[in-house]
Amino acid sequence: MKKKILTSVLSLVAVMTMASCSPSNTSTSASDSGSTSTQTTGESIVLLNFKPEISNKWQNIIDGVKKDLGITLEVKTAASESYEETFRNDLSTSGAAAIFQINGLVGYNKWKDYIDDLDDTNMYKKISSSGLAFSADGHVKALPVTEEGIGIIYNKALTDKYFALTGRADTGANSMDDIKSYATLKKVVEDMQAHKADLGIDGVFCPSGMGSDDSWRITGHAFNMPLVQEFGTLSSTPSEIAFSGATQYRNLIDLYVKNSTVAPTSMAPISQTTSFAEFQTSKAIMVQNGQWATSGLIVDKEQRKSGFTYAEGKDLHFLPMYCGLTNSDFPESSQGLSVGTEAYWCVNKSLSASKREAAKKVLDWLFTGNGEKYVVSDLGFNAPYQDFATKKELAQSDPLMLDLSKWMAKDGVKSLPWDFNYVPSVNNQRADLVTDLTAYYNTNCSDATWNTLVDNAKSTWKRLAASAEA
Repeated sequence: MKKKILTSVLSLVAVMTMASCSPSNTSTSASDSGSTSTQTTGESIVLLNFKPEISNKWQNIIDGVKKDLGITLEVKTAASESYEETFRNDLSTSGAAAIFQINGLVGYNKWKDYIDDLDDTNMYKKISSSGLAFSADGHVKALPVTEEGIGIIYNKALTDKYFALTGRADTGANSMDDIKSYATLKKVVEDMQAHKADLGIDGVFCPSGMGSDDSWRITGHAFNMPLVQEFGTLSSTPSEIAFSGATQYRNLIDLYVKNSTVAPTSMAPISQTTSFAEFQTSKAIMVQNGQWATSGLIVDKEQRKSGFTYAEGKDLHFLPMYCGLTNSDFPESSQGLSVGTEAYWCVNKSLSASKREAAKKVLDWLFTGNGEKYVVSDLGFNAPYQDFATKKELAQSDPLMLDLSKWMAKDGVKSLPWDFNYVPSVNNQRADLVTDLTAYYNTNCSDATWNTLVDNAKSTWKRLAASAEA
């Protein structure tokens, strides 16, 4: 099965005005990648991390970069929803990032004068497919951070408990493997909810909060489904949407919200920490998320408290986000997980030659050198570079990563594209969805508030797309 990674359109709203710094050392030497480059030993650079959930995972990398390359690496982590602001604010300071991330086409078009070429990096030479790189004007400009999958995560220990119940409804499924459509999923979930006392749970799904730490799951990743329904695979941003996939979007949201551990009217303020705690302590069976979520769903044994039954890593598995897709390119009968990337590594062209070379050395070391082991053990990335597919010592052990790989390799199963990457201004579109979904929750999922959501989503998209083209 062909795997796809789409370039995204989430714009990196940053004003990169910092003047070039003077090189710290202009002598040349053979770099670790075998090329001749500016001497970078003793150089200090900053990497701006996009993912707050891995902010505590960089120390081994920092130590390794210093030991192997003689480069001092500082990793700064932007708070949730503040990456662009953090990047912009740091540009005129000594802390300007040498390594940063963009989310694709619009970001590149906006800041292409500040993005260095990456053609000569080992990282590019060892990419699993040249088509995964972001190229423009005949040069490689950005390289993927990771290949990620999104779906419904479930606790198999609890689903097995459900399927062993006597007196459960005839849903047409005797195991999770039998669920291959929205109709079957809905029957199973609603019957699980009806048997929540027998299962010892408070609800099937973790709450889908609308706070800044959690709303992206529903207003970003789940919003992919109506876009796939309407467009199939996007390669550019449409000027408007008919929102013909609104029914599929509502199917998914209603499944989550009406079969949760809390009532819809209490859901919007709930944080991700509170939501995921329901999964950790086996009070919920399912949650929509990606393969990066393992650490947030599993509690270390030494941190566990008595009185709770905790979810175990071995029981984490994926199910596609079945919602009734009828698009002929992605029929529900062959639906897999949503697979793609929304982040690409870039090197800051506005910095000195020495800092740029140091940045490229760090990326090469991390994805093609001695740092590869940390990509797997610490960062948990599904890195699309050759060594990660061929070296046994780099084999993944994370349960969700392993399950993602299984889904991507299944015969007759087709991964869905990441169409949400083509939302013209994702933060603004999401902000309106947050407002309208909060109203939808608070009215117990009324038709009137849903109709308002649909109308607003269409008008917001059209306005944002027109603004982007201006």
